[in-house]
Amino acid sequence: MRTALVAALFGVLPTQLALAELEADCPAPKGTQARTIDPGVRKAAQRGLDFLVRASRQWTEQHKCYGCHVQAVTLEGLTVGRHNKYDVSADDLAVMVGALELGVTAGGRRTGVAFQGAAWARYDQWIDGTKTGQLLRYAEELIQHQQEDGAIPDDDRRPPVVAGTMQTTYQAMQTWRQAYARTADDAWLPPMRRAEGYLARTSRAWTEKDEISLLDLDYALMGLVAAGVKASEPASKKLQRMIVARQNKDGGFGLEAGRSDALATGQALYALKLAGYDDTSPQISRGQTWLATHQRDDGGWGTVHSGQSGADKGEAMWAVLGLVSVDVMSISVAGLNDGQRLDGPAALTIEAQGVGTKGVRRLELQVDDRPVATACGGTLRHVLRPEGLSEGKHRVEIHATNAEGQVSHQVLELYTGDVYMTEVGVRFDEQRQQTQVSLRNIAGRPELAGSIQLEIETTDAKPVVIHRRQTKGTMGAMTLAWDGRGNDGKARGRGRYRAKVSFLDAKGRRLQTEQVVFLHDTRAAQKAAYAEVEGRIGLSAQDNKSSANTLVELVDDDGNVVQSTRTTAQGNYRFKNVDQGKYRVRVKKEGWKTQEAEVDAKRDAAPAAASISL
Repeated sequence: MRTALVAALFGVLPTQLALAELEADCPAPKGTQARTIDPGVRKAAQRGLDFLVRASRQWTEQHKCYGCHVQAVTLEGLTVGRHNKYDVSADDLAVMVGALELGVTAGGRRTGVAFQGAAWARYDQWIDGTKTGQLLRYAEELIQHQQEDGAIPDDDRRPPVVAGTMQTTYQAMQTWRQAYARTADDAWLPPMRRAEGYLARTSRAWTEKDEISLLDLDYALMGLVAAGVKASEPASKKLQRMIVARQNKDGGFGLEAGRSDALATGQALYALKLAGYDDTSPQISRGQTWLATHQRDDGGWGTVHSGQSGADKGEAMWAVLGLVSVDVMSISVAGLNDGQRLDGPAALTIEAQGVGTKGVRRLELQVDDRPVATACGGTLRHVLRPEGLSEGKHRVEIHATNAEGQVSHQVLELYTGDVYMTEVGVRFDEQRQQTQVSLRNIAGRPELAGSIQLEIETTDAKPVVIHRRQTKGTMGAMTLAWDGRGNDGKARGRGRYRAKVSFLDAKGRRLQTEQVVFLHDTRAAQKAAYAEVEGRIGLSAQDNKSSANTLVELVDDDGNVVQSTRTTAQGNYRFKNVDQGKYRVRVKKEGWKTQEAEVDAKRDAAPAAASISL
């Protein structure tokens, strides 16, 4: 059934996509079938990880406290290393976790909280969800530290490891991004958008003539990536260009002009790779070669000197992140950009490279978890067509398998149809006593930015619009606030409402509308008056793979769809502000049988849970 569906969607004959062909076991690559990545890079990364663990464990045993630039940065390096299949022991992870669980015991509170949040975010993303409570604790505190302009100000600036407001703001954004992915609570999105706005405004004013710190450039780019800004967007492209311009002739980057060091090199490489550069990019390969050739025998580097205790671990952490981002295979895609609008056929060329003698056995291309093309070896070519794809966001995933059966992944997003806004979120700001509605405007070109219309209406059977406003669309982050008053100027009561956010073109035509049910009141009031339903959608109980961007509906006894949403990158969903009662959670995904589960939602209680495997 799935093969026929894929054939219909992508305009090819069923015989071309026979399941046997899609799942064919390709022969092991022989000789040098394709270019491979220098194995010395991964060896240097492993040595750096080992050094980082030894040094951080020694520091922890000596000081018996939490140091934000020691265990937090080490834990982040270990989690990324574990994700990319390096040798990271459970015991080493446990030591760093134990140190972080001591809490912020030294240094500035805001800076310490930012380091904690960023480290727990990576742990929650790449290891497991056993410490999600820690992640959410610091994510919530970071919101309390956010300024009116969206920044998270530092209170412990000791360069180069603790580098200032750009760093703490990026770390907060990394924290909120993972909090959203894990909980599917849209309340994490408005602070994210405000922080994105701060980074975008600040970096927009920078010029090549300004003496902007390379660290600030890196943190600004990484923050935009955390916010969902794609590599092809102007804000990201400008920062990429400014970072690349700082690369020295020897391939390294430096905190000081013309003098390469491991911290600056590793951080610049990590930022560029997060923004979409791959290991075949000359800027990346030259930088990695510099790190590998300047590593000491003990696995460290010693190229950065600072009066700050533990700076060697901060240096090693960034150098390691610049190296452990090298997976067992590197995947590059030509013909499709992340976040692209698919208006016509796109001819894709996918290349994968293994490390050393571990060549690429097989490549597979999936769209919304459905296999659409496969090839033996390290090259796959395929024409991707919009026909048959439903309007909205789609997830393109590439799987590369090497001779030893190890798998590397790359994920891209594409859009079809009239999609100009994404990630609409609502949060009640208790300090300002207003509801904040946020979104990302992804119209693509300034002339298409259009207008954003916000309507606040009742949730009755026959809803009444009580507030309407229209704002000129701006590319990127947008936040609209509602103070609880109607267009007539009269204050409305605290309670449940529906926000309808619409994208209007130049002629005022409504091209896209997103709806969110929210409570114009505190979180405590929401819990006391209404119920929640949450869960995770997986593709199968066996492989534990999540089903991202999947439609989930909450259905009442009469068959009415009360609310609908889509799962996060980790397959999670959530319905808030639900009347107490019994419902069915319905999951719809093209190519899979529709599934349902019953839930009993109760107010002033833990969310009713329904996790479903398709």
